[in-house]
Amino acid sequence: MSILKFNPHLPSIILNTYLEGKIKLLVKFVLDTGASYVVIPWRIATGLGLEINQQNLVSTTTASSVEHVPYTSIPKLTVLDKTVRNVPCIVKDLPSESGVDGLLGLSFLKHFKLTIDFNKGFLSLD
Repeated sequence: MSILKFNPHLPSIILNTYLEGKIKLLVKFVLDTGASYVVIPWRIATGLGLEINQQNLVSTTTASSVEHVPYTSIPKLTVLDKTVRNVPCIVKDLPSESGVDGLLGLSFLKHFKLTIDFNKGFLSLD
């Protein structure tokens, strides 16, 4: 079991995330159980050398609209010492004020038992 202590009084849970493609990056992702996919910005997708086909789009619903964004996969993604290969993701820039590099969505989380205890301030992946 991999455990993260977090402050339950903060508005989000931030996780150190390792991405591997042509290079290895340490980034900050916010846990987003409402996101179907992992979301990475263009600069990270480009840095990892991901193949992005502008014809391979997926529709995603935001609070204000439906967007069509590129769909690809991350060769290797690791969080809390848990690794998944070929993680489906979408490429979309987040607002600069978000303060994070991306979203950790269900395309990664569905591989694990996720437990969040807000009373004790811990998250675990099994």
